[in-house]
Amino acid sequence: MNDSSQHCLVLPDIHQNIDWAEAILQKEAPAADRIVVLGDYFDTKVEAAADVAQTCLYLSQLEKRYDAPFTFLVGNHDLPYLYDLHHQRRPDASDRNPYFNGAYNPYLSESIQGHLAPQFLRKLEPFAFAQGWILSHAGLHPRHLASPDSAGLQALYDALKPQVLRLPSDKPQALAAIGAARGGTDAHGGIVWQDWFKEFEDALPWPQIVGHTLIPDPNQKGRSWDLDTKNGSYGILRGGELEIRSHPKE
Repeated sequence: MNDSSQHCLVLPDIHQNIDWAEAILQKEAPAADRIVVLGDYFDTKVEAAADVAQTCLYLSQLEKRYDAPFTFLVGNHDLPYLYDLHHQRRPDASDRNPYFNGAYNPYLSESIQGHLAPQFLRKLEPFAFAQGWILSHAGLHPRHLASPDSAGLQALYDALKPQVLRLPSDKPQALAAIGAARGGTDAHGGIVWQDWFKEFEDALPWPQIVGHTLIPDPNQKGRSWDLDTKNGSYGILRGGELEIRSHPKE
């Protein structure tokens, strides 16, 4: 999780709205030396969204089109499709997808499997560290860390990275637990499911930047921020300071 970036662009939940992502990248990527995308690439939220095949092709080509290195994180809307891909599940499979969510459509998995490049899949990450900040889809709860220090953070990353590359049938709690705030039965939401208002705590040594919980405007808790304004806001990290910018919604 080494980071030497000086100008890091942070893009929250895309949800197949690749025109929105592209407009920001064309504006901000030339100055960036790192780009972190906070996950939730699939399941549309706006009418302007592309289809799944277009989204997969777009994601697969980003690193060829821009100079800055990308870090692609996973979101809760991505996991059921990744599980289908990892385990070659058919849309009519009788067993329940353990990463199921209400928006999941198993008939989209075949398109994702056919269009998402292997190199993109290999680069998927559970969370990232940039300029003293933890970046994840929904936030890291203190109880998922063995110790609240760099060693504990690295140990969690080392445990979750191989699981992201091949999701197990038994959901890793730190990654995909679902708490009561999101209709689950687990004690605390994992990195892709934690609810910003009811579960997130700004209690780690590092501030955090997340998406996931939909809000009308960027929202701050302590030092940490939720940027998911339904394709409206994004962040720039420079010198450890977060600047929140916006791109007009549809």
